[in-house]
Amino acid sequence: MKLATKERVLNLDFFMSLSNIIKELKYFGIYEPVDIWNRYCDYINSFEEHRKNPSSHIGFNTVTGLQLDEIQHLYKTQGLALVFLHYGAYRHAVATILEAAIKVHPEKPVLVVVDQESYNSESQLEEWVQIYSKLNAHMVIAENPSSGLKIARHLKNGGIVVLYLDGMTGYGKDKNPIRLPFISSEVEFRSGFFRLLQKSKTPVIGAITPSENELLVSKPIISNDIAMAASALMSFFRQTLLKDPSKWRLWYRHHLFVEALPQILVYQEARKNKINWICDEVNPKITLEEETGDVYQYMETYR
Repeated sequence: MKLATKERVLNLDFFMSLSNIIKELKYFGIYEPVDIWNRYCDYINSFEEHRKNPSSHIGFNTVTGLQLDEIQHLYKTQGLALVFLHYGAYRHAVATILEAAIKVHPEKPVLVVVDQESYNSESQLEEWVQIYSKLNAHMVIAENPSSGLKIARHLKNGGIVVLYLDGMTGYGKDKNPIRLPFISSEVEFRSGFFRLLQKSKTPVIGAITPSENELLVSKPIISNDIAMAASALMSFFRQTLLKDPSKWRLWYRHHLFVEALPQILVYQEARKNKINWICDEVNPKITLEEETGDVYQYMETYR
């Protein structure tokens, strides 16, 4: 029987996001990775709208977990670390919490840790630049050698630092990274920020948006064990990731940070309607195996 074959050509980011989603989710057996990827593509389109037009987001109707007034109460007497993932309406989550927090100390700046690429792109978004200015929020480039000292001093002075746990960047090589489960893979996270929190005894709070109008905030923790603090945050985020993996922004670069994945035994018969997934933004062209997410050099014989 001759199999019907279709061909879909993707740009590199969407191609790698599909590969990574298949590899990360196939093991569970409860997800259809291509369906998740299609929803991820829809999310990216809506994300771009919120990115360019912040007012397109109507705000959060529900705040679950730690309440905004409780964050204000904590901030009256000490600094805070606010940790997010690039998930859902994450920019609006940051803005909502900071808007409440700065009412306590409007004179204190907020440090937002970003990588160089994000700094360059965020600086071009005029409306978000205005929002950050109103929130007294200042971006700190993670790869800058002076950033660690700047963050440490800010925490010591009782300030707020915002960090994305999945940012994965910093100055130099991390000699003691923290290895944690992600969904089915294991990923290495940088440890420097958690060492600063440990040294300054700063409470850390996680926040994520399970849906467009819901903000979920974790209880604050202080831990003498940096791995435990990082693990607790990842566990908090994972519950939302598992419910809807399609809203995580960084699927396109996930392969750069994965240390281990479960090796799945593939035994299904060939599908009658097969899709050749191809990326022609690289030379030679590449294709992927839909059952495993593995990437190969494209050969004309695949057609």
